[in-house]
Amino acid sequence: MKLYVIRHGQTNCNKENRYNCRYDEDINEIGIEQAIKASENVKRLDIDLIICSPMKRTKHTMELVNVNKIPVIYDDRLMEREGGKLTRTILDDYYYTEYYNYYSTK
Repeated sequence: MKLYVIRHGQTNCNKENRYNCRYDEDINEIGIEQAIKASENVKRLDIDLIICSPMKRTKHTMELVNVNKIPVIYDDRLMEREGGKLTRTILDDYYYTEYYNYYSTK
């Protein structure tokens, strides 16, 4: 079995260097272009199933990439981690460390 992983296209939070966490935003124009470009490679792959996060950014990316109309399962377990107060804040080294510290109470 082969597993292919594609990250969603660019969002405004990505562009602004912000954590989007579970902020449910769509991809922007660059993200749309990225997904369309990725679809050129994906259409040549032998894929039986797509499993996708239900977030807007991932669903829109998948819709653009899935040119072969492969069956899709949406799975909440693939959603971005909840970021709490970090959601939509500017990325920096401190917050990055805290975000990935699963034992933090901050």
